[in-house]
Amino acid sequence: MTIKRIKYHRVYEDVIEQIKNLILEGNLSPGDVLPTERELAQSFGISRGTLREAFRILEREGLIEVKPGGGRYLSKALDEAEDRSRIIDNIERATIIELLEARELFETGIVELAAKRATEDDIKEIEAAFEKWGQIDLDGEDRTEPDQAFHLSIAKATHNVVLVNMTELHMDLLQRTLSKTAKIPGRKDEVYEEHLLILQAIKERDPVRAKQALLNHLGKVRENIQKNHFYV
Repeated sequence: MTIKRIKYHRVYEDVIEQIKNLILEGNLSPGDVLPTERELAQSFGISRGTLREAFRILEREGLIEVKPGGGRYLSKALDEAEDRSRIIDNIERATIIELLEARELFETGIVELAAKRATEDDIKEIEAAFEKWGQIDLDGEDRTEPDQAFHLSIAKATHNVVLVNMTELHMDLLQRTLSKTAKIPGRKDEVYEEHLLILQAIKERDPVRAKQALLNHLGKVRENIQKNHFYV
């Protein structure tokens, strides 16, 4: 009998994905009015609260306009061709920024605890994962696995099974954020240095510096996503 790990599921992201597909397929165009909340909630099979969470992201990015008493519209300022691609880019950027906020909340506590509890064996495991990142040379080589291994090894150093499981459930966050920045020239070396600061702080049992190093790393990720308007 094979049992597969249950992945953490954010329903509002499915809503955003479906709206994105409607745009790509030409079923939604700039200026179009969206169905009512009730109709969409029933069609998606979700609660209105979840639907509003998705709309909150889309409205914040200027992709949807709200008119009091007049419903929601796909922004009229967007052109059919050129800006249809920009709609998708903005949706991607918005969701990645949400994911980074989540990482800032739960990963800072993890690195702080790891700095307090890590054993010598734990530190060796973190160092091994760190070295794997440094050994990546080929442009086409997948960087996701060593990045995930590094962050997971830190979670294991907390000796808290809930935090380890939490990190495993959020591996998709790591993969999605990395996929948006991995091809930036020089970014691989920057990540190496950012990870090194985290590792050094944990080795020196300095939770405050470990937290700051982690926030610095995530801040650089956010900066690159906002600065480099490319999406793959």
